[in-house]
Amino acid sequence: MLPRTFIRRLATQKKLSPDEAKRQATQLAVQSLKDFGSLLSNSSEETQPINTAPVFEDPRKFASLSLLHQGQVLGELQEKYDKNWNKLSEKEKKLGYFIAYGDWGVREKFSNWDSLVEPPLDLPFEVPSRIKTTSPGKETKVGKLPEVKLSETPVRRDQFNVKRMDGVTKFFIYLVVFISMVAFARDKNVGESGKPKEIVIEDKYEIERQKRLKQEEEERVEAERKRKIEEEKELARKNGRKWYYLWLK
Repeated sequence: MLPRTFIRRLATQKKLSPDEAKRQATQLAVQSLKDFGSLLSNSSEETQPINTAPVFEDPRKFASLSLLHQGQVLGELQEKYDKNWNKLSEKEKKLGYFIAYGDWGVREKFSNWDSLVEPPLDLPFEVPSRIKTTSPGKETKVGKLPEVKLSETPVRRDQFNVKRMDGVTKFFIYLVVFISMVAFARDKNVGESGKPKEIVIEDKYEIERQKRLKQEEEERVEAERKRKIEEEKELARKNGRKWYYLWLK
């Protein structure tokens, strides 16, 4: 659990044996966790050592401990592992298994795990197996045993039951369905008459500016039209001829 270089440095500085150095390094790690926890918490109870016996009795309590108290349990368990691990009790082994791999989970229903007579409850084939023939020969074909779906076995049926949901999940699903039905009913019955009115904020300065621009554009178009009329009149005047022009010609 601790770096080997740190343990080796302790052993060389104080001339300790590797086991003693490892135990001392574990104690230092636990002490550092305590110091760190005292900085984060103002409560004296949270920084004080706890009675670890209930944790050894029920390994599930380890997950709810604070980081400081988890370090305390790890330190005590590490001291036991540093000794002859063959002398570990069943409780200590179970705690170590829980810390390393988690809870047993669905296997708590496997009641015959220590039986040497009954077959395990999670075998992927039927027991006893169906024998095709009692006198096999050279021409006898060997095939696979028919597989058994483990999700349909009695010990795993609850785990793989996808149709079953917890109460909280059902509540939220029913709540969403109810809200959706109310929304659909409102959209269908209320219609456009009950539609919320959109609030339009008018900018009077922008309205005045648009009016002014429109008026200026109309004045420009009118001036352009008058200018064209005057040009046409001037052009007609210059090109005009008297009636006697053709007679004199």
